[in-house]
Amino acid sequence: MKKWISFLLLAQILIGSTSMVYAQAGGNDDILQSTQNDIMLIAAAGGGGAVLGLSTLSFTSEPSKHVSNIWTGAALGIIAGVLFVAYNSAQKGTEELQSSTDFNSSERIAWHAENTQNLTSSKVQFGTQLLQLSF
Repeated sequence: MKKWISFLLLAQILIGSTSMVYAQAGGNDDILQSTQNDIMLIAAAGGGGAVLGLSTLSFTSEPSKHVSNIWTGAALGIIAGVLFVAYNSAQKGTEELQSSTDFNSSERIAWHAENTQNLTSSKVQFGTQLLQLSF
C-alpha cells in the first residue's frame, strides 16, 4: 500500500512540475489542467474500485484468502477510469466539427494554404525543469 501511495504522490509531483512546458499555442494551462484532472479521475476510480473490492471481504468466511479482491477492484476501477477519460477525450472535438457545417472544401483548402506556413515555422518546446527538448 505504501508503494501505491508513493507512486501516486510521485506522479502528481512530476505532473505538477511540468508547469514550465511550452507549446505552439496559448492553451498550455488548459491542457495541463485537463491532464491533471484526468489522472486524478483515474486514480479516484482505482481507489473506488479498491474500496469496493475491500467491501467484498465482509461477505466471505475467510477474508485473508480473498485479499486479491482489493487489487482486482482497483484494477477494474483504473480500467473503467481510463475508458471514461478516453471516451471524453474522443468526444471533445465533435461539438466543434458538428457545428461547422458551412466550412466547405474550398474554404478548407484556402485555410490550409494560409496556415501551412504558420505550422512549419514554429518551434516546439516541451519538458520539465530538469529536461528541456525543442525541435
